Amino acid sequence: FEKPFHPEIASGVRDILFENITPFTAQTLARKIEDVITNFEPRALLTGVEVIPRFDNNEYEVIVQFFIQNAPSELIDLSFTLERLR
Repeated sequence: FEKPFHPEIASGVRDILFENITPFTAQTLARKIEDVITNFEPRALLTGVEVIPRFDNNEYEVIVQFFIQNAPSELIDLSFTLERLR
């Protein structure tokens, strides 16, 4: 239920956040984010998703790069941090 009133749109990111932080988990997280954007956001032309594990802080830095469908000349870099909440 990551998007209100649309239970079919889910990536499983919350479940992955409670796994051990490893490069494999970061790769799985990146793939799941790519899948959701590709399948459910037709306005975005995805260029890449990079997930960097921050072992000391128990978090992931996520960088999503994409073009907007109507403005394909401007690359947008979206960077955010994912961490689990207790």
